[in-house]
Amino acid sequence: MSARVDGLSEAESQLWISFTVLSQILTPALDARLREVGLTHFEYGSLMALLEAPGRTLRIREMAERTYAPLPRMSKVVTRLEQRGLVTRSPSGSDARASEIKLTREGRRVLVNALPAHADAARRLILDKLTAEQIETLASILAPVVLELDPTGPLSHGSGDPASP
Repeated sequence: MSARVDGLSEAESQLWISFTVLSQILTPALDARLREVGLTHFEYGSLMALLEAPGRTLRIREMAERTYAPLPRMSKVVTRLEQRGLVTRSPSGSDARASEIKLTREGRRVLVNALPAHADAARRLILDKLTAEQIETLASILAPVVLELDPTGPLSHGSGDPASP
């Protein structure tokens, strides 16, 4: 007999348990694959947030919001990225209490080099296990759920090619 969540049917339980387990094990699996290019999955997402931002610059609070991270975690990650020369930190011109984080050329280079590893991880961990029809179905099912949880997030609008200059 499979695990069951009180108040949910067997199918609902299986789906819910699959989602919760996936949410816990996907990031470490992505970390393991991105380690070969010198990034964690969170660092990759942080650099992507900068790459997609106007002027490739964000306030640290905006980075935290875009990566779904608490501000103290984002601050620590920015410090590590800054020490590696992937970002620069400077006082905000409009608010002396805030810092602006900018993606450096080296940060963009590292990120562009990581794009194939990230795509490969997506394929090996998830996409290769599904048919094209399943991918389309799952995307159409998950999009409204994600939009409900984050109406202004990445699915709320299309994004351009992040690797373009």
